[in-house]
Amino acid sequence: MKNTLTNWSLGAREALSCLMLGVRDTRHAGLWWRSALWCTVVVAVWLALYLHFGRFFLELSAILAMLSVTGLMGLGVMQGVAPIATGPATVSQMSNVAGSLGSLGQALLSIAQIALVLLALATFFYLLVFIVASIGTARLPLRWLFLARAKEVVARRYALWQAPAGLERTRPRWLWRMLLVLSLLIPIWALCVLVVWLLACNVWLIYGAAAEGVLDKEQQRALRHQQRPAIVFLGLLLCLLMLVPVLNLLLPAVLCTSVCHLQRRSWRKAVLVKEST
Repeated sequence: MKNTLTNWSLGAREALSCLMLGVRDTRHAGLWWRSALWCTVVVAVWLALYLHFGRFFLELSAILAMLSVTGLMGLGVMQGVAPIATGPATVSQMSNVAGSLGSLGQALLSIAQIALVLLALATFFYLLVFIVASIGTARLPLRWLFLARAKEVVARRYALWQAPAGLERTRPRWLWRMLLVLSLLIPIWALCVLVVWLLACNVWLIYGAAAEGVLDKEQQRALRHQQRPAIVFLGLLLCLLMLVPVLNLLLPAVLCTSVCHLQRRSWRKAVLVKEST
């Protein structure tokens, strides 16, 4: 447990260092203005689509919200919501005006609660679709518009750096994947895995392309295995960067430069640790 906490704390520090280095290097090779211009265009395009096809996105959000509420009720998550009164009223209920009014009020309260949940989920999905669509569109030209320039800029910081040999993984990949899939049967653990994947997916998707010409396939797998804590924290920091005005326009460029720094810095540190042991 102590080693795990140490690795994750070191990963957090390494991710923060790489993010700061990445932000610094966006000043070069025209990365900052390309990133800002491209993000502005993407946001403007999706805002125009939302205005022109507003009814479609509203209906899509409503459908997603209804499916979510149905799933939550089926799983018993919304047991706290007051049940809706169903079935015909009995004679005793009809003779009791107060009881009838109480049942009617309970039914109206339940309907109001479900309506509020639907409204909240629809708003959430309405914004989520916009964010996911914008991020997905902004990722399209990463390889040819940002990544090549980012690799050149970062390579200047490591002029004498060479990809070393060794550091092979000892654990078979198929066994790790099988254990990970089986662990998804645990509800709380499955949620944690999903959150970690969502945080690190942006880094993982650009990781292999950033290592092309620098590390071979086996080295990439070994390094990615060593860098799991740093990758997760870097993904978290990049998500937080999206919430900062102006700086979020640099996100595509910062993603490329920070991943390049992470690969070169962490590979060197991993090899030094192995040699010392």
